[in-house]
Amino acid sequence: MFANDMKEKTLGFVDITDLDDDTVRLMLLYMYTDKLEDLPWEKAFQLYAASDKYDIASLRSKCSAILKAKLSPSNACQILNLANLHNDGVLKKTLQEYILMQGETIFISEEWKLLMNSNIHLAAETMYLKWN
Repeated sequence: MFANDMKEKTLGFVDITDLDDDTVRLMLLYMYTDKLEDLPWEKAFQLYAASDKYDIASLRSKCSAILKAKLSPSNACQILNLANLHNDGVLKKTLQEYILMQGETIFISEEWKLLMNSNIHLAAETMYLKWN
């Protein structure tokens, strides 16, 4: 951005309006130190999306590992939707397998209902896997 003729070069700064301050701080901290503090799944979720947007593959991979480690019936649908939105087939498959393994615990949850309302295709795809 600073090397090419873009507005950031003229202004002398990058204005990131779609990320909260803490997510930007964590992303920059990772970029300079290659370290990631122990994050709650919600922060890893936000950082995953940011790392994909800014094409920081190693950070995306670490966030994916955190999300997998902190997987629970209450967050599985949100993480599945995230994986689907960011075309992460490996994370998506892990989530779909987890959801199918949990079965009724997830399928009767409010989170599953929200997923069906927001992305019926993804919910149907996941259910289809149960029968194949």
